[in-house]
Amino acid sequence: MTAAQIGDNQKTEREQRVTLALYHRNDRDLDAQAGLIAAKKKENRLNAKASGIPSSQLDHLLKSFKAEDQQKPVDKLKRDMENLAYLGLIPDPTIKGDLFTRVDRVDSEGMIRAKGFFAGLNGLDRVSGYDGGSSDDKLFLESYDAGRKEYDTVLPDVLARAQAAASKEEPASEGDPFSNSDDSAEWASAAPQVSH
Repeated sequence: MTAAQIGDNQKTEREQRVTLALYHRNDRDLDAQAGLIAAKKKENRLNAKASGIPSSQLDHLLKSFKAEDQQKPVDKLKRDMENLAYLGLIPDPTIKGDLFTRVDRVDSEGMIRAKGFFAGLNGLDRVSGYDGGSSDDKLFLESYDAGRKEYDTVLPDVLARAQAAASKEEPASEGDPFSNSDDSAEWASAAPQVSH
């Protein structure tokens, strides 16, 4: 083996170590970020649970929201309702006049209103996806604004209740807890005196 070959091998080894270190650093940083996100999600779920919202509801909402085919969650709901009716846990949805049949009877206007309101309530983009200026577009945007207004109006009360609940768990500190004790003069006199 010549000196040039040895030098090339050392260069290749160094490059390989540096390349490995680069991807390890990236992987390590991404893992740390994932841990922070997981901790934030856990905290969010605990706060939701304290507000009476179960994690399963948030899971279902997120899964339905992210579904590429929006019909799949609707079809699953219908199947779930059929199963519950079969078990006798809810009224049979095939009977006319039952509240549960509303899933099949939502008109397009109601769907547009619901989508717009949801988008506004959740701070999504204020874009309807319908032809600009059309009646569907206007209906979506009106519903969006109503959802946004509800969020902005009700949020301060929700946050105040959450803050009040948190303050009951963790009493607020009001200054030095020992400042009003009867023996403060005794402690002051026991402190070492600094001479200048």
